[in-house]
Amino acid sequence: MSGSRIAYLLTAFPTVSETFVEGEFRALMQRGLPIDLYSTRNFREIVHPSDREGDRGLEIQRSPYLFGWEIPQAALYFLLRRPLPTLGSLLAIVAGNAASPRYLAHALALFPKSLVFARRMQQRGTRHVHGTWAHYPATVAYTISRLLGISYSFTGHAGLDVLADQSFLAAKVKGARFVLTCQNATRASLGRLAPDSAAKIHTIHHGVALSQIPPPGTVPRAHPPEIVSVGRLTPEKGFLDLLQAASRMAQEGVEFRLRIFGTGPQGPALEREKDRLGLGRVVSFEGVAPHPEILQALARATIVTLASYPPPNLYMDGIANVLVEAMACGTPVVSTEYEGSRELLQGGHLGSLVPPRDPRLLAEALRGLLTDALRREELSRRGRERVERDFDRERGVDSVEALFRQIDKPAGNSI
Repeated sequence: MSGSRIAYLLTAFPTVSETFVEGEFRALMQRGLPIDLYSTRNFREIVHPSDREGDRGLEIQRSPYLFGWEIPQAALYFLLRRPLPTLGSLLAIVAGNAASPRYLAHALALFPKSLVFARRMQQRGTRHVHGTWAHYPATVAYTISRLLGISYSFTGHAGLDVLADQSFLAAKVKGARFVLTCQNATRASLGRLAPDSAAKIHTIHHGVALSQIPPPGTVPRAHPPEIVSVGRLTPEKGFLDLLQAASRMAQEGVEFRLRIFGTGPQGPALEREKDRLGLGRVVSFEGVAPHPEILQALARATIVTLASYPPPNLYMDGIANVLVEAMACGTPVVSTEYEGSRELLQGGHLGSLVPPRDPRLLAEALRGLLTDALRREELSRRGRERVERDFDRERGVDSVEALFRQIDKPAGNSI
């Protein structure tokens, strides 16, 4: 790379739902890659009190305000110096997103910010820009690439950015130097969308930093047994179904506690449902917690579970990082069945899979594991082996680093 700077485009920072992104770029920075961080939204999700003021020791290029002086200044600069790429990018974005008013509105709102980011990157000598999601960050990366004449890449995850709306996505895949995905199903979907570009789409699992995970057996299991679930409190995460399953087990006299970590708009409704079902002594909503505390909770748990289901907008999970982290801790998992969970759990051989939106079967799977110590021990061992083999972050970062270090070479030489 000969010192070429790489720009990482984030949706926001810090944010609880993107700790895997932070883990990736921190690991790359530790390896000496000159990475600059850009946040397309001026938003901080507070996990630790220090998050209110700082950026966890990082320098973040924040999004300009739409009515600030930077935007007209950058617009004038590129219209005078690079008129054809500037207007061509804008027209491509409008044409590519014309069938999706929602995406078009967001893309147009991001365009002036893209101009400012491009100017900052030009001044810093940026040679490559990477969008951390396939929707809006990738669109910004596409725009900056055309404005500056540099290469770009992006990561596609699952329903939120790949399946929910594929407007303009094929063009972004075709123009990218390379595309990363975190699961094989996403790679296949993008390959069908842009078959001529399939060879440059790479599946590289996010993985976990095994050095930060409590090794199996080092953290005592909780008593009474704990079932832990982590996620944003929104309908598609299935927490209402999980509460129904917990109610069934409580009525059957099963001894357990259910701890739910996360916040979100459905929080008040879930609290009311907990009270309606009489689960006050069994279920606790823990809110947002720092990542090390989440890892301790996963290690203490008897089971970690996710009850997500595919809503109409297709915002379905990919391979859920919390399940990977639980397996790394040696904690058995129960999940609803979808492409990501099937891939991670190898069709149910490494954990229990149940149909979405079925509290009865979810309760049966949870109860079955709670009462089968031998099964839990077997899943603990095999789950840890799976993570060590296929989800070690260091190995994944090896592959990502190799792709970035090829960016100054002709595209045909990329691995």
